[in-house]
Amino acid sequence: MDLANDIEQIAIIGAGPAGVACAWRLRQLGFFPLLLEKENFPRDKICGDALSGKVIALLKKLGGEGLVEDLIRQPFVQPVEHLDFISGKGRRVRLSFPPRRGIPQGVVAPRKKFDAWLIGKMPDGIRLQTNFLVRRVEHTSKCWTIHSSSGETVRAYFLIGADGTTSRVAPQVWVYHRLARPPVYPSVRGYIEGRMQSPSALELHFKPPYLPGYLWHFPVAGDKQNVGIGLPPKALKQAHLSLREHLSELFPQITQVRGHGIPVSTSNRPLTAPGCALIGDAGALADPFTGEGIGNALLSGIRLAEALAKVPPEDWWEADLEMIYARPLYREIQHELRLTRFLHIVAKAEWRVEILLKLLNRFPIGVKSLLHWYGATP
Repeated sequence: MDLANDIEQIAIIGAGPAGVACAWRLRQLGFFPLLLEKENFPRDKICGDALSGKVIALLKKLGGEGLVEDLIRQPFVQPVEHLDFISGKGRRVRLSFPPRRGIPQGVVAPRKKFDAWLIGKMPDGIRLQTNFLVRRVEHTSKCWTIHSSSGETVRAYFLIGADGTTSRVAPQVWVYHRLARPPVYPSVRGYIEGRMQSPSALELHFKPPYLPGYLWHFPVAGDKQNVGIGLPPKALKQAHLSLREHLSELFPQITQVRGHGIPVSTSNRPLTAPGCALIGDAGALADPFTGEGIGNALLSGIRLAEALAKVPPEDWWEADLEMIYARPLYREIQHELRLTRFLHIVAKAEWRVEILLKLLNRFPIGVKSLLHWYGATP
């Protein structure tokens, strides 16, 4: 098929978890989407590499128990059973989520390998075009033209932005709704050799000078560790830190140090404009407290596909997709977002972090609420 001479029904820019989940669900609903990815797989993706219970549940929704069982058999997957919040004074709150019926409710999977694995499991009928770096998009008469850096073009009736922080689709939504760019939190990640003292636990260290951000420390299969720092731009400026240099000072043996931005969800932003929609990081749906974004990336991709299936394709440009897709999505995750936005505010001061962790240790019901947010309870 000559993509330059045909109009695709749906084109998705970005083949990370959000784009793949959307394409997967669209295919289940009878569509034949085109995925455009700027790199070949496997390719690195800057991330903490942790997959929560919510991610496990959504993978099961897409591909059944067999898909999840296949994932946990992969040699690059490290099962985890705990999430530890640690203050600067060493106070610790542990969220425990034991396996259910032999299935871990949390794993660490390097994105370079996880994303490639997920691509390899996609159902037939989804077309993937790699090495397609999008430079710009434009629309005329209900048709999008997507221009690549190599001069290729793809035309599509409906356009989905799953292209993260540097999305080429997101500005179309921002301009339509007269929005400013969402907040993007800088972060840096690297890998170190050696087994963690507690290889079944994810550690989040909430302490100065990172607040309301944190330093993370996650176990990786093969006796390695993923370490990194993420915090708001204002906090970074006040701390006078170079994140790369600081992380290298903390862990002199660190390798693969790379930085990226996390577009966090501090408010319910519009996710659609005529003929297009945003999912995952392109829609700024990451958790503002921990920066975790894969869960909402998968969920938003699935929900957008289901929303599009409710409307005849010829009506996609006129349909109120904010009403059909964005608002129901925000309602579905409203309790999660309220909690994490509140915790993000609390974490701006060290003394409040200490009080919060003290209260959580004293009142277990608070830990239960956090487990619901993590996705580790029914």
